[in-house]
Amino acid sequence: MHTDQQKMKSLPEWIDYIQTLHARSIDLSLERVRQVYQLLYPEGVSSTVITIAGTNGKGSTAEMLASIYSGAGYSVGKYTSPHLVRFNERYEINRQAVVDSKLLASFERIESVRGEIGLTFFEFGTLIAIDLFVQAELDIFIMEVGLGGRLDAVNILDADVAVVTNISKDHTAWLGEDVNDIALEKIGIARPKRPLVVASAEPPETLLPRAKEIGAHVWQRNQEFQVQEGGQTDTWHWFTENTNYRDLPLPFDQSGHQIDNAAGALMAIECLQQRHAVSATDLAVGLGAARLPGRCQIVQESPLVIVDVSHNQASLERLADFVESKIQQHSGTCYAVCGMLGDKDIHASLAHMFRLVDTWFLASIHNERGASAAQIDALLPSNASSQCFEKVEAAYDVAMAQLTINDCLVVFGSFHIVGDIIAHRGKAS
Repeated sequence: MHTDQQKMKSLPEWIDYIQTLHARSIDLSLERVRQVYQLLYPEGVSSTVITIAGTNGKGSTAEMLASIYSGAGYSVGKYTSPHLVRFNERYEINRQAVVDSKLLASFERIESVRGEIGLTFFEFGTLIAIDLFVQAELDIFIMEVGLGGRLDAVNILDADVAVVTNISKDHTAWLGEDVNDIALEKIGIARPKRPLVVASAEPPETLLPRAKEIGAHVWQRNQEFQVQEGGQTDTWHWFTENTNYRDLPLPFDQSGHQIDNAAGALMAIECLQQRHAVSATDLAVGLGAARLPGRCQIVQESPLVIVDVSHNQASLERLADFVESKIQQHSGTCYAVCGMLGDKDIHASLAHMFRLVDTWFLASIHNERGASAAQIDALLPSNASSQCFEKVEAAYDVAMAQLTINDCLVVFGSFHIVGDIIAHRGKAS
């Protein structure tokens, strides 16, 4: 055991410590994390593993799966990242964020076996998820990939079912500039002779040929499973050749891309029915009970305030559609509080919001990847109305002070931004 470990008592100290163990914050390789995993659990894990990769929709898919399986009586662990407010949010066991004492015990177990093996923050965090879930002897592990798939730490586990959601351009510095190259990284979570759920009806052209090379059993949207929206009613239908679920509740009370995510989740459940049976009733109830803060979340109705973690082109296009559908009944001004990471394509992403936003309140993100408010401001249209702030809380307070009853405020651009505002609102209430 490392001598420094005796001094570390609190969760914040551990979180700071694991950010110092590797020179690079992102280092895509499975060698180091697999070594430590095999020291921890040389026999591997016996629970069912569902791994989810994609550009957008991973967290939503994970939440729906966890809600449905938990409601059906199974013990379930859900690992997602990043968190919004508290580190503990990354680890859920049976629908509850893991308490500090469990996390501290897991930190200590991993530290006691890793020796001199350097781990990135995400690698250490992924091992914590596996350790927590094994210690709890759970039926099902739901594991969200952090970045890519093939070389992401989550991929040290062999997925019993792999799910690939929407794929678009993001993290290009690590995954490649072309969406077809990115797809090859995402599909790396698939395994031979095991189900691979492709939630998109039109995935990048490299994805299916690579899945065939791997030898995965592919279940693709609009091929092996279908979706039909319910017309005037707030329901939708999902079916395969042998199974039909009708009048399902809208996931997160949203249609569009969330139905895409839900359809993939239901196909994963169908692939595992012989191992973990779920009734039609449990499926519908669990789907309706799923909740995910920070995804097109309306936190105030009048004036309308929406928070969303959208941070790339595809997700901001969807946010724009959602905002547009909501502000049709609002005759006032649309304000935005926005901050972004500098490694995103900021202009191309924000362009989806240009037609909707009347006034921008821009905030700096203060970490090694964060963009300054001034950098974002320079990428807005020359005639845009904008103000720059060093702290997002100040940007939000100024924006809120200007709202009248028919106005709308959208807070978006990063998990950092939305998480800080959710925490800020909590302190004010």
